[in-house]
Amino acid sequence: MADSEISIRPGVAMLGLFPHMKYQPWYALGELVDNAIQSHLANKEALLEVDPDHRLVVSIEFERADGGSITVTDNAAGIDARNWERAFRVAEPPADASGLSQFGVGMKAACCWFAREWSLRTKALASDVSRTVSFNVPEIVASRDETLVVLEEPMDVREHFTVIEMRNLHRPVNKVMRDKVTQYLGGIYRQFIRDKELTLLVDGTKVDYDDPPVLVAPLYNDAGGELHTWRQDVDIRLDSGRRVTGFVAIRETGQTRQAGIALFYRRKVVTGSGEEFYKPYEIFKSGNSFESQRIFGELHMDDFAVTYTKDALVWYDEEDEFVDLLRAELDAAPWPLIRQAREHRKRTPEQEPGEAAKKMLDHIVEAFVAVEHDIEGASGDDTSTEQPVLPGVGTGQPEQPPGPPVDRVITIDFQGTTWDVDLRLVSDNAVLRWLTVKKEGDRSLVISVNQAHPFMRAFCETPSQELEPVWRVAVALGLAQEMARLGGAVMPGLVTENVNALLRGVLAHKS
Repeated sequence: MADSEISIRPGVAMLGLFPHMKYQPWYALGELVDNAIQSHLANKEALLEVDPDHRLVVSIEFERADGGSITVTDNAAGIDARNWERAFRVAEPPADASGLSQFGVGMKAACCWFAREWSLRTKALASDVSRTVSFNVPEIVASRDETLVVLEEPMDVREHFTVIEMRNLHRPVNKVMRDKVTQYLGGIYRQFIRDKELTLLVDGTKVDYDDPPVLVAPLYNDAGGELHTWRQDVDIRLDSGRRVTGFVAIRETGQTRQAGIALFYRRKVVTGSGEEFYKPYEIFKSGNSFESQRIFGELHMDDFAVTYTKDALVWYDEEDEFVDLLRAELDAAPWPLIRQAREHRKRTPEQEPGEAAKKMLDHIVEAFVAVEHDIEGASGDDTSTEQPVLPGVGTGQPEQPPGPPVDRVITIDFQGTTWDVDLRLVSDNAVLRWLTVKKEGDRSLVISVNQAHPFMRAFCETPSQELEPVWRVAVALGLAQEMARLGGAVMPGLVTENVNALLRGVLAHKS
């Protein structure tokens, strides 16, 4: 093993500023993934000559013990002698900045942002030595030492890899962070994963990206018309000559946190991964609109630029023009995508709430079992009635048999009294009420929530996990009504009756 030295000047003082950069963990780790992808693409032919079955694999390992550590390993072509010194100098871009490695900042900034100490070991393809260099950032900044020791070790010329280990972390490693890193990186590198250019592992688990199913339905105002796949190609050219290509589509099932547009730069998502999508108001409106729940897409913005942290586009004052052109293209005849997202309704209401709903009911049961509620009750007398039923013609919907209910019995200990609440989710167009409360016996209630109610169809065409708060409110209303009755309130059932009337009338429709 031989030793040599490497110069890291100029910019040593910058190392002390990197921990204060505006980064998110997934974008910081993305800097290291970017370098691996760029090394792989730039040396792909040589890598395949050594191993015809070569595929790029990047592995990220988290460790919580001893101050925490993160290890990032890749089997790309390594850092060769030509780029060795440049790789450790701050703000010195690579000779070819046309790929993902652009600014000459990413690796140093990301490692110093994460950790007080980090090391890099690399073996370049065709080199006969591996090289290791270690950074103790506080010591380097304090001493202003501009040279570091490099350890060299003989190795087979066919070997190629880079291992970066970050220790003594500024930010703790936990399950929440790991899960979010997995989610975000899967979205950020979806194009490389789809194209089988990258296998990404987090703690040994392969990261994938699942494309949402696209809505197939007739035009919103022609229920019996031609079925259309609601996916539209986009090709926009701005006055400056910059071009944007890609697609925009409508999700088969709305989900606010997973809808929105992903903006790509050089095949990598810059904005639009995890739960941070691009949603201009002119297209998506407010956060609970159908547009915001349903519209998604992928647009390639290679004619623009990115910030040095690679987490936002540089718009050159052209964002307003871009949004106006995109909106016009998406809402053009004969298939106006934005209007379809806003106006489309399922042709038949879902008859069974399904497994997701059952799981959410289990969550509600567990919550009531685990928590003793300290809430002051009100009261009054009431006789809850059976649900009034209307014929199918009166509802404006075709008469359909009610779906089988999903039931859960919740036992609630409240202020020394035990209540048995049978919570039922039903789906029946013939039922007038959204909420029905029926007294089964002393301290025993049946609370039914109608999933086919106009209010639910208008506002709650969302995955079941987003409906859990609605069901919790229903339980609270029903239980509070009986508490009020026992406390001596006169006709407490009028509250739920008026709630039902309001939700079926003026509050059942969006403004």
